[in-house]
Amino acid sequence: MLLVRKMHLHYGPIALATLLIIIGAAWQFWTGPKDQSVSGSSTPGLVIGSIAAGIILFELLLWPRKRLRKYKLGRTKFWVAYHLWLGLACGPLAFIHSGFRFGGTFSTILMILLLLVLGSGVFGWIMQMVIPRWMLGNLPQETIPSQIDDVSLLSALESRQMLTVALGGKPPNTGKLVVLEDQLATLKTGGSLPSMHLSEQLAPTLNKSNAVIVGAMQRRDPQRVSISKDLADDLTPADRAEIWKQYTLVIEPFLLRNIVNGNSQNLRRSPIRTLQKTQDWFKNLRESCSATASPILDSLQGAVEQRLQFDAQKMAHAWLHRWIAFHAGISVTLGVLLVVHIIQSLRYM
Repeated sequence: MLLVRKMHLHYGPIALATLLIIIGAAWQFWTGPKDQSVSGSSTPGLVIGSIAAGIILFELLLWPRKRLRKYKLGRTKFWVAYHLWLGLACGPLAFIHSGFRFGGTFSTILMILLLLVLGSGVFGWIMQMVIPRWMLGNLPQETIPSQIDDVSLLSALESRQMLTVALGGKPPNTGKLVVLEDQLATLKTGGSLPSMHLSEQLAPTLNKSNAVIVGAMQRRDPQRVSISKDLADDLTPADRAEIWKQYTLVIEPFLLRNIVNGNSQNLRRSPIRTLQKTQDWFKNLRESCSATASPILDSLQGAVEQRLQFDAQKMAHAWLHRWIAFHAGISVTLGVLLVVHIIQSLRYM
């Protein structure tokens, strides 16, 4: 894990955070007023509270620090290490500052917000350690998240080309393919299409769109290169009709859902919505076709499984990044209320 491999970066922050908590707790407990319980208005309480407030300010500076990368303000890995451990120390320090109690309503609200900030930070820390390792081991066809729809669209185009070459034109009464010209026109501009062997009929359309797939995954199905027109001679008309029908009604709508307007297939009803269901569905489709169709069905199954991996990647990225909005929002709210708390405390002193 990242924390274990770079643990030496955390020794200093851990030692500093531990030292602050131990000294703060000892000072507040042993030097507090003898005739009353310890409180935030005592000398140690004020000092410890000031230290905790300073740490919170330091925590909030991580965001503007990212915006000022051109200035040499220290290495990011050290900022993150201190951000993590000093942030965790804020909870105990705030509790020590308050005299080992929550206090009034406003103080309780501050403590609850602080706990939410700490909890969301720990959650994000765990996600950033676990999810990338899981993605590396379970999503070999991962691509750039912003280009998932583009890659899926090109995958559908490849599949259409492959079926046209291997099976001939789509027979009637096998469903209706959607028009993709509008989607091709919206692909990102500037570059070429790596790892995409397209037919001569599709290539001019794509070249006009100047589509680009930066850092696209490796070819998912090397067998596709070997699929040729000769395969059509060994397939029965029933095979061609069944494959085209299932591609048009099930496979392509799954590949293009949420990409093509009017093609947002209900994922809960799709027979290929999970890996296990996909494997079972293609097994049944193979049994209904001749053995000669296996290379084509293998290629189509590869395209579907690639899309399933893209869906898993989207979900993983959501877990990996969306917590930041909550964490940042609560942190800013805490910072604003902390300023109000400081002003109120100075007025009563």
